Amino acid sequence: MDILRIEKLKKHFPIRRGFFQRTVGWVRAVENVSLAVAGGRTLGLVGESGCGKTTLARMILRLLPADGGRILYKGTDICGFSDREMKPLRREIQIVFQDPYGSLNPRMTVGQTIAEGLRMKGIRERRRVREQVERLLELVGMAPAAVDRYPHEFSGGQRQRIGIARALSVEPSLVICDEPVSALDVSIQAQIINLLKDLQDRLGLSYLFISHDLNVVGYLCHHVAVMYKGQIMEYAPAEEMFENPLHPYTHELLAAVPDPGTGKKPAAAAVDREPAEAAAELPEGCRFQSKCLERDDRCRCLGEDLTRAGEEHYVRCWRA
Repeated sequence: MDILRIEKLKKHFPIRRGFFQRTVGWVRAVENVSLAVAGGRTLGLVGESGCGKTTLARMILRLLPADGGRILYKGTDICGFSDREMKPLRREIQIVFQDPYGSLNPRMTVGQTIAEGLRMKGIRERRRVREQVERLLELVGMAPAAVDRYPHEFSGGQRQRIGIARALSVEPSLVICDEPVSALDVSIQAQIINLLKDLQDRLGLSYLFISHDLNVVGYLCHHVAVMYKGQIMEYAPAEEMFENPLHPYTHELLAAVPDPGTGKKPAAAAVDREPAEAAAELPEGCRFQSKCLERDDRCRCLGEDLTRAGEEHYVRCWRA
């Protein structure tokens, strides 16, 4: 059963210029995105910086309003929910941020930070709060003695563990991981990824894992969605995606993955970066056509829906 289902979600941002800040165009940051996260499973969302991954996460958390489409959490459309209606759901949907230090209050001890979530659950007795905080710290591999220390006293990996403990304090069902290891050293990345995997097995958590690192996504995720300029280009089980990629953009992403033996990137680099303004001047049909070596007239006639290319494999390309 899907714990989260997104149907044709849209988000457009106005481009304003001049003294009076008139709207002269729109950036279509998220366009007709449909995804699903199954209970106890991990969906990886990959793509280069600026493709709309974080915007999508903020819409799921209702930090940004959607301009169209539906967000179904446990079968209920939450797009029209007020702040009051969203309050109980915020305990069930948590996020782990990219910057572990920026997401923690430097003036609060680790214990005070984690205790905020426990108080939301109604746990207020001081002794019980401390016991729960220490239990959560042990759950993420931290010593209970960390409860009285401040974030600046810890390394980046330890801070991320504290951030995960804070997210777990309200016993969520769905955790959105927004590039949680990209700011960490490679050796520490492996520890955090293994921690997330272990917590999922022990607690039955569901993850939406946002990343640009395909090696991490291939190890942790059950399904993968590839995003480019606000649209999903390809969606498939992780093993199928890596063994049989169909979209040219997915091929380019995989070609840019460093060799595990040497750590060097191949000669064929990934897609060139474009200025943000280019997002307002998108072609009709496939958004990747200007960079695709196999484009033809059919690329301009693609509809909004993905084409089914296998049992659980979908792609936005006529070649499929």
